[in-house]
Amino acid sequence: MLVWFVFFLVFAVTDSASEWTFAVAAVGLFIVPGSDVAVRLLQRSRDRQDTSLTGATVVVPSPVEGSRATRRFHDTAAVRILPRDIVLTDTLGGERWIARGGASGVTSLVRLTDPKSGAALGVEFRDGTGAARVLLVWRWWFAGPRGRENWAELVNTLGVQVSDENVRPAKDPDSWWQNHELAADARMMSPIDAKEARSRTRWNASAGRTAEPLIVSVFALLLSPQLASEHWPARVAGALAVLTIVIELSQVLAHELASRLQLDRPVLPESP
Repeated sequence: MLVWFVFFLVFAVTDSASEWTFAVAAVGLFIVPGSDVAVRLLQRSRDRQDTSLTGATVVVPSPVEGSRATRRFHDTAAVRILPRDIVLTDTLGGERWIARGGASGVTSLVRLTDPKSGAALGVEFRDGTGAARVLLVWRWWFAGPRGRENWAELVNTLGVQVSDENVRPAKDPDSWWQNHELAADARMMSPIDAKEARSRTRWNASAGRTAEPLIVSVFALLLSPQLASEHWPARVAGALAVLTIVIELSQVLAHELASRLQLDRPVLPESP
């Protein structure tokens, strides 16, 4: 962005511009989306080669029927149990690793129940001091057609003590966990609002650059008329500017379409 600013604006304003000035400005601007694509391809390559979760027992969500849980939640959220660790993957793909052994390791599972109805509300993973390390909402993980199998697999694989404990739920039984100390974690391990999910999973959201597609596209648009120049360096600048716009907007379009047409739509009912 700095290269574009210096070569396109400063040199152009001072009448020092040439076809090479525009070419350098276009290259500098093209590096912005080009590096985005390069980093994403590199990350995908590393993900394919990553064997750290090989052999894990995987517990996936089984939402209560009629809940309209999203495909993003159903396909992404998971609890993976390794010999030494428990790996939690939330709805947006974030990972959290918790040890199974040691001072802070998980030593028990506590099923939280409604004192009036006796219905299961959630599950806490607790360490040796009794502190909760993980909170899963029952209706999203164990209340669906495959919920019983999920619960049995979790208990059998962890092999820890299991008990029930009454809790005082909130007025809304679907959000009883909001006053829990792990409410933020429980929310991330539950379906996320579609608009929020799209915003937080954009490739540049973590860098705080959500305005990047608009800014880069506008800057590139200023260089695109060089495509009609008689000088080949200027034509290269125009071509790079057009390619920059295409890359920026295609990533935004692909992200929006994947979210709206697939990831954030309700899944079909499970088969028992």
